[in-house]
Amino acid sequence: MDFFSILQNVSVLFFLIIVGYITGKTGIVSENGQKELSGLVLKVTMPATIILALQLDFTMERFITALKIMLIVFLSYVGMIVLSKLASNFYKVDDGQRDVIQVAKVLPNTSFMGYPVVLAILGREALFYAVLGAGLIFEIVAWTYGTYNIGRSTGKDFKDNLIKNILLSPGILSILIGFLLFILSIDIPEPIYTTMSILSQATSPLAMIVVGIILSRSDIVKCITSIRLYIISLFRILIFPLVIYLVLNVFQLTGMEIVIPVVMLSMPTAAYVAMFSTNLSNDANLASQIVFISSLLSIFTIPFIVLLVTR
Repeated sequence: MDFFSILQNVSVLFFLIIVGYITGKTGIVSENGQKELSGLVLKVTMPATIILALQLDFTMERFITALKIMLIVFLSYVGMIVLSKLASNFYKVDDGQRDVIQVAKVLPNTSFMGYPVVLAILGREALFYAVLGAGLIFEIVAWTYGTYNIGRSTGKDFKDNLIKNILLSPGILSILIGFLLFILSIDIPEPIYTTMSILSQATSPLAMIVVGIILSRSDIVKCITSIRLYIISLFRILIFPLVIYLVLNVFQLTGMEIVIPVVMLSMPTAAYVAMFSTNLSNDANLASQIVFISSLLSIFTIPFIVLLVTR
């Protein structure tokens, strides 16, 4: 697949973000509607996509490859957290904003963009490894490191309900259900499978539209004129993925073991960062601006990253 073919696939997803942006800006979907639509994706269509992605025949090779990817992704997050903390010390911002920046650099948009991009460009087999190998680690890191870091400067965090938030998050629950079905080689019966398949087809467009609606609440002029936002975004979508790619190359990894970690960790900043910042009374405006700029730039960087790891 060449650069322009990949660009075309990514462009479709980005145009859906624009549709969402217009929808939010014109008031077609209110803030309450945004939350409800986001809930529909997170709790209904996304779980259907995740569970179906794991509906493949169990083989020990698939299982071992998924575990390897899981370990690689975990170690990659550890590296990104350390580098992000070091780099964020150079920003002249208050503690709360620095915490948001650190998390924004680390957390990629795994669910809303990662899964749709992998499915559209790399296919269902790759989506299996993206969900099981990268998705599970992302959810754990997001609900632990993400919530703690964003909430610590405001005196708010999810410590009391941390385990509950992790175990009961829609992403974790659906991955565990799908993994159990995979391990036990249980096929979802008809007509449930077809129903879930129809729901999963709505995930990509709805997820992109939700991202666009979230971005519509940001000050676009302030976003596109801020050099700092571009620097933060480039760490997330280009610098960190390239560092990970180079390190994995040193260890001579090939196939899905290098493709999935690099591609999934090259996604723009997760919408979770804006949601957590809102819930924990941190700078949600800054968070949403980073989401916007990183999403905008990713239309060019994602094709480059995908082409680099699949050549």
